[in-house]
Amino acid sequence: MAETMFAALQRKQIEVTIGELLLTDDFYMRQEIAERLRHLIAHADPTLDKTQLSEGAREELHELHLLQ
Repeated sequence: MAETMFAALQRKQIEVTIGELLLTDDFYMRQEIAERLRHLIAHADPTLDKTQLSEGAREELHELHLLQ
């Protein structure tokens, strides 16, 4: 199934949020951003192609146990 335009926008939003996560070293900010990522992924469009995420984004999601 091809990724919809909405899913592509969500993928970009996930990438930006991961960028925020990488830019902070504050424990509580990281927790808040990780929770936002959980929410984004849980409510993502079913056509979201997680393989199109950058390698760094996939690694971060894997470390957070958000990517299977």
